Amino acid sequence: MSNNLSSVRTVALIGLVLLLAHPLRAQGAADTPESTIRQLVRAMYAADGASFTKLTLADPRIHLLTTGGSVNADGLRELDEDPTGVQIIPKRPFQYRGAAAKPGPAGKFPTGTTAVYVVAHHRSPLVMVLQREADGWKVDPRWWLSMVEMAQSQSGPKEGTAEYAARGLIATMIAMDKAEALRFATPGTSGDALFLGAPSQREPSGQLDALAMEMPIVELKPGEFRRL
Repeated sequence: MSNNLSSVRTVALIGLVLLLAHPLRAQGAADTPESTIRQLVRAMYAADGASFTKLTLADPRIHLLTTGGSVNADGLRELDEDPTGVQIIPKRPFQYRGAAAKPGPAGKFPTGTTAVYVVAHHRSPLVMVLQREADGWKVDPRWWLSMVEMAQSQSGPKEGTAEYAARGLIATMIAMDKAEALRFATPGTSGDALFLGAPSQREPSGQLDALAMEMPIVELKPGEFRRL
């Protein structure tokens, strides 16, 4: 498996590495995803690591995103001049335990509900995955952390690891190689089921092959559900 991380380095190191600087006024996670997103964008521009950490799900690696950056004065000025300039586009309906989520009697979604948005503010768009916690909506930083770790890695995933198997399965499915794909699947997996709905021929540009190596991979937590 090849290791092409140039695109990952570019994406991961732009806008995600922050400096623990002067904190903004105290902010807690809000009860709508949009409010949390707007607060997080401001924290990123302000290099406010404390607010960034408060607005994201807890992760021991969060320092990878909150050290080494600097304040983006232009971005802060643009936010002040046009608070509505942040584009927040939902990418899928809310989900709870892998199924469609429904708000409760008070209009609040249950804890554990997830949402996905594409966010842009006069710059390249950024995907944000959010999860509702007891104290409000938080942004899940695991995909960003995975990109940073990949950019810092000197080699690709090691053979025999879960990441190696995941990337191998995806790469061989993109290559339409059923026999090779089964090497990365659990014993007894049906190749026909694995390739159900596949196109008649592989995508010719090679872009998907590159993405199989460059995309961030996140390990699910115990009790976490994601619909494939």
